[in-house]
Amino acid sequence: MCHARMLQALLLVGVLAAACGGENYVKGPSAKPPAVPSLVQAIVNGAFIVEPRTFKPFKIVVTPEMANARLEGTFSATGARNDIEVTLLTEAQFANWENSRTFEATFASGRVTTGNIAVALPATPGTYFVVVDGRWCFKSSN
Repeated sequence: MCHARMLQALLLVGVLAAACGGENYVKGPSAKPPAVPSLVQAIVNGAFIVEPRTFKPFKIVVTPEMANARLEGTFSATGARNDIEVTLLTEAQFANWENSRTFEATFASGRVTTGNIAVALPATPGTYFVVVDGRWCFKSSN
């Protein structure tokens, strides 16, 4: 039996934008490649509750301007059995997951107390979901 559990999560999408001119710079002893601007966007930053038999999806959108997008972070569960499942899904995978259909996750933690995620996202634009899942957990009578 599981009770509501608190999840502490810090998930960030790190994006390195393509530099103007790419490899077009003068090479020489003192030449340096142009600086590549980076962007870090918090997806989740802090604690939240996942009730038994529920899940929380967090949407990530990769735009055409983003290059080398990554999802990185840590998560941990407290309360009840101290376990949770964290999954990264494409929009199509999420639809199949939500409807109990066959899917192959981009990332799946399995049931863990704490974990890390470090996944390179595809260069093609798209929508992804980080799903924090407690659906398998039955509510206690307490």
